[in-house]
Amino acid sequence: LKGPTTTPRKGDKWANVALAEMKRLRFNTVGNWSEYEFAAKARFPYVRPMSFNGRRSRAIYRDFPDVYHAGFEADAADYAAPLKATASDPALIGYFLMNEPTWAFSSELPAAGMLYNTDACASRGEFARWLRQKYAADAALAKAWNIETTFERVAFGRWRDALPQEAHADLREFSAAMVERYFQTISKACRAADPNHLNLGMRWAGIPPDWAARGMKSFDVFSLNCYRQKLPRDTAAKIHDMLKMPVLVGEWHFGALDVGLPASGLMHVRNQADRGRAYRVYLEDAAAGPYCVGVHWFTLYDESALGRFDGENFNIGFLDICHRAYDEMGRAAIASHERMYQ
Repeated sequence: LKGPTTTPRKGDKWANVALAEMKRLRFNTVGNWSEYEFAAKARFPYVRPMSFNGRRSRAIYRDFPDVYHAGFEADAADYAAPLKATASDPALIGYFLMNEPTWAFSSELPAAGMLYNTDACASRGEFARWLRQKYAADAALAKAWNIETTFERVAFGRWRDALPQEAHADLREFSAAMVERYFQTISKACRAADPNHLNLGMRWAGIPPDWAARGMKSFDVFSLNCYRQKLPRDTAAKIHDMLKMPVLVGEWHFGALDVGLPASGLMHVRNQADRGRAYRVYLEDAAAGPYCVGVHWFTLYDESALGRFDGENFNIGFLDICHRAYDEMGRAAIASHERMYQ
């Protein structure tokens, strides 16, 4: 910053250090969870995180919203509105719709979870109407599900009984419709707010189930967080075959216990030299595959020994919290980053 009257903004000095290190290490993207405004100012390629929180529609099972609520489209428009600020920024690559939603980790289908967790909602009403189109009367529904039930019971009142296996096909099909409506609606709203950048999907934790995949075809890229030794080639291939789109790894890392932090990371190796080796194997294997277009390391800095908001205190940085570089990691990254385009 030049000129005697210029006052540096809070964080400018840190941003200069961090971006200089990223350039030194030949990184080409500022990943998720970052202070992306600094990257935008520096014209360094970056991505944006998003998180849906429907003020009108509200959640009906874990963090899954009431997608048939009359206010859901307005909630989607509010959710997408912040993208307008970066819609014309050529440094922006794209945006992640969300990160590992809790409903995606459940053994329950969203439609089943909705029955157990809400007394009534618009999506339950729609489920009952959907079932009425399929079954002529309450007796036909009860026979198909092999349980005493009615359309009204599907629409209203907290479900208390076990759902028999015979109900699974309908629960699965309506769950697919719920997911499709969810992702198509928010993707359309994002495209309206920002027609210029990539919809990078919702950072799933692995391969999506078949019933959820239909709704994900509104993405441009399928993103997943993959804490493994490598991105499995068959995983990337299956996702590509299901959705006809490339794969992006939103998070991965390796850590060790040789620098004094209490924990290594979600993927553990012996020391800093092995961290560098593991980095090269993961990145170069992904770059050599035909389906993957990027892998975003988590994170540039180690976490504090005292822990972040949830206590996590991993050795997962290219730098420690005092900006000191891990040389073995740096040399490995530079070698791989210079090689990956080949």
